[in-house]
Amino acid sequence: MQTIAFYCDAQGIEKNALEQLQSYAGKPHVEEICAFTDIHYCAEKALPVGVAFRTKDYCYPLITGKDIGCGVMYLAVSKEDWLKPFDKQAHYPALYHAHKAMTDDGLGGGNHFLSIEEDDANVYIICHTGTRDRGIALYQECLDQTRRFSLEYGSSVDFVHRDFLGPEFYGTYERTLRYGYERRKDFCVKTLLFLQQANYVRSRKAGIRRDYLRERFSGLEEVGALHGTDYVMGDSIHNHLRFMDGGIVHRKGSTELREGKTAVIPLSMVRGSLLVKPVRGSAGAALDSCAHGAGRRLSRFDAMKHWRTVLKEKDRKAYRVRFPELLDRSGEFPSGYLQEFDYAYKDASEVFRYQPHLRRVTQTVPIVTIKYSEI
Repeated sequence: MQTIAFYCDAQGIEKNALEQLQSYAGKPHVEEICAFTDIHYCAEKALPVGVAFRTKDYCYPLITGKDIGCGVMYLAVSKEDWLKPFDKQAHYPALYHAHKAMTDDGLGGGNHFLSIEEDDANVYIICHTGTRDRGIALYQECLDQTRRFSLEYGSSVDFVHRDFLGPEFYGTYERTLRYGYERRKDFCVKTLLFLQQANYVRSRKAGIRRDYLRERFSGLEEVGALHGTDYVMGDSIHNHLRFMDGGIVHRKGSTELREGKTAVIPLSMVRGSLLVKPVRGSAGAALDSCAHGAGRRLSRFDAMKHWRTVLKEKDRKAYRVRFPELLDRSGEFPSGYLQEFDYAYKDASEVFRYQPHLRRVTQTVPIVTIKYSEI
């Protein structure tokens, strides 16, 4: 069994997640394995969420599940170009309606979201989503490859030799990851265009096409200007296999870190997001990875139970006052939101306490959030 590198409180890991982690650490071909602050049990697969591990010649293509290529992108604009506070009553319904047309597949459920957030200097458009149907199709291909390799290997196994995977598979895998990146870009850029048209952002809005929701922005650089508004974008992926000459890094709910690049760690709908960078030269021991969120303190079921039985009415009322745009016609929050409020997540201090290879860039405060699930 490989020694597990804990970038988290090892004593605080739930028993079933720890058992999953230890089981994977004992699998053949696993050379290094790391657990991060948001590690939690995954009922669907044998590996918990919040883990990265490295192999050399063999890979475990099924560990990501069907959400292959999921990640988080941010688009930042200076507050010098931000003209007025966002009017939820006037523009949340319009933004929600517009986001449905920004891509073909929607945001997806669970903790996927599209948000507008801020710090003292900038406004951030942040999108957490994946590859949707293409990821499901790629997972099926991974399943088929594993079955075929098992027949050649002579027994049922959940790994595949990298030489068994041909150029067509590698091409499909990389195109799928790129597709997730482009989907997140579409959400972020089109939200900026929405804000420009609604006069929230200083711009030359006369140049915006009326059918901008149908446009594709694959050629748009990560740093530039759009209709007179300067912006910076950055993307980080947390559900994938990275095939490299020296080995294969597997990430299931762990964010890929790149030297000099900013990654987003969402905290909760109430607390916003952390933007972080790797400390120069220090992330290699952590497989150039970190947590992809604050980490759940309560399961989705327990979070809804907490809302109903633990929170006092005055606390529930405070949420309703703060997020009136999310209430349904009966004046209640759909369960998808109850599962994502701050009480369901760990304190953000653990992110830096247990992951010293990260440095803080900023922490944002949410302005408005869209979740696709149950809305």
